[in-house]
Amino acid sequence: MFEGSSDLEDTACLVLNVDDYEAARYAKTRLLKNAGFLVEEACCGQEALEMTLALQPKLVLLDVKLPDIDGRDVCLRIRDNPLTRDIAILHTSAACVTAGDIMRGYENGADGYITSPYKPDMLIAMVRTLLR
Repeated sequence: MFEGSSDLEDTACLVLNVDDYEAARYAKTRLLKNAGFLVEEACCGQEALEMTLALQPKLVLLDVKLPDIDGRDVCLRIRDNPLTRDIAILHTSAACVTAGDIMRGYENGADGYITSPYKPDMLIAMVRTLLR
């Protein structure tokens, strides 16, 4: 699949997009696919944990506010598992946007944090940066 990619092989990278809000999840998935990424989706924390372990994505795009398990706790669990601890995690949030929220995200193991509204190019740039 996508052999011979010259742009950091990012087109062959699998991203797990986790968001309980269907419209936001759809928009991010479409944006990532248009940028050449392979994308799978999860709509809750438990599904995200199961899919992260099973699929071993290169990056988890993880919403902070999820209905079952807080995204920061999902992040901690990914980091605590030796099989998933090296997967990049980029938090997204439209609700948790204060400096304290962002600091807690990083303290719980996130590699990046982006708040909504964001420019589509900024999201893609952050994903590519984290995949280097």
